[in-house]
Amino acid sequence: MQIEKVFNQKKFFICAINYSMTINSAFQNLLDSIYDSYEREEAEMIARIVFEDVFDLKPSNIVIDADKEFSLEKNDKLTHIIQRLKNNEPVQYVTGKAFFYGNEFIVNQSVLIPRPETEELVQLILQSTSNKKQNILDIGTGSGCIAISIKENLLDAEVHATDISEKALELAKRNSEKLKQQIHFAQSDILQLENPFNIQFDIIISNPPYITESEKSSLDKNVIEFEPHESLFAIGDDALIFYRKIIEFANKFLNEDGQLFFEVNQQYGKEVVKLFTENNFRNIELKKDINGNDRMVKAFF
Repeated sequence: MQIEKVFNQKKFFICAINYSMTINSAFQNLLDSIYDSYEREEAEMIARIVFEDVFDLKPSNIVIDADKEFSLEKNDKLTHIIQRLKNNEPVQYVTGKAFFYGNEFIVNQSVLIPRPETEELVQLILQSTSNKKQNILDIGTGSGCIAISIKENLLDAEVHATDISEKALELAKRNSEKLKQQIHFAQSDILQLENPFNIQFDIIISNPPYITESEKSSLDKNVIEFEPHESLFAIGDDALIFYRKIIEFANKFLNEDGQLFFEVNQQYGKEVVKLFTENNFRNIELKKDINGNDRMVKAFF
């Protein structure tokens, strides 16, 4: 027994001596492992995110400290991360973090990963209103990124947020606490026209599910396999169902001269404008995103 113990200790010692991986070689190993799944530029961005967020190594340190040894423990952790990335899991879910409008949000598979296009929606809202006492509602809040970003910039506003998903609301609450922004949350189903706050609103915002079933095949694997389908997809091929219901909701609960803001499927921007027109909204504007796609609609009631 004693001889076996000594042998195992020697074996471990020999393995420890033979093990050697530098920061540079670990970084390159990550890149080589995911090049088949991602375009080169995206793979390099993902590798930098992993090394900075998981291993606290900024891009400059990857270069400056390239020859420093990378521990066996960290290499085991990296191996696990690589497997998740090779399985098409988005890096934001791997790290549990996503950046939106200057803040770091907690994310997991119960919510959509915040997109740059939605940052443009927040910017449009902030450009279209002033910091004053007003009631604002974010329908389908997900991670809470819209509601929290609005509240951070409109301190005098009372910001409310709803979602049908209990798990999404739990995460949104964690983000509001983390970023120290007071948001009034409630679970509700907009298709049932529920208003759990029983008040009128000055601004209503929504980035609702708007992808149709027929568009599903065009989505990347990391979207279709990991992000919540109830947040992505409209019902069947009715891309406008949530827009119709939210406009119906606004007809009941939006104050006169109030504003309604939507993020939209780029293929249906004009149809959303038509819905506004048919429901007597005014000053309707269809806005393009940075890529030139119809992406946002705003209107006055």
